[in-house]
Amino acid sequence: MKKLIAYLQPRRHLALAVAFVSASVLVVALIAQYGFDLKPCELCILERWPYAANIVLGLLAFGATFRYPRLVPLLLSLVATSFFINTVIAGYHVGVEQKWWEGPSACTGSFLSPNMSIAQLRELLTHKAVVRCDVAAWRLFGISMAGYDCITAFILGILTAYLLKKDHATQA
Repeated sequence: MKKLIAYLQPRRHLALAVAFVSASVLVVALIAQYGFDLKPCELCILERWPYAANIVLGLLAFGATFRYPRLVPLLLSLVATSFFINTVIAGYHVGVEQKWWEGPSACTGSFLSPNMSIAQLRELLTHKAVVRCDVAAWRLFGISMAGYDCITAFILGILTAYLLKKDHATQA
């Protein structure tokens, strides 16, 4: 572990690692979706956005190390913040799956309403199937993909913030 932290210490390596890990998480999500037919719900899609942002931020931070090194800490701080935002989104998703609270009406609960018109009912019946946010599509050891995402994003956020702080201390 000490060797990994030492390797990631230079900001350039940390920036590339962030982009690579974020891309890897998205690849795993896409393999689950297209390779194993695990259709993502509305919240699953929302959880992918911070990883996509972190690919861009990581690559920008890598590029900035050559010409704008003072910009790198800001970009990596945004990366850590993005990971923590994803932790909140995934944590909310876990709560929806566990029925601790209501999720978005577009993907939880009943889609039928007593006040629904015939046109709305026809639209609902002809529309593609809605993937429910309150039902976990897959679990391992009792933890859903949203649960693993929550854990992963939190660890990545802590690790990024720690390495950035440690690097800042050595730069000063």
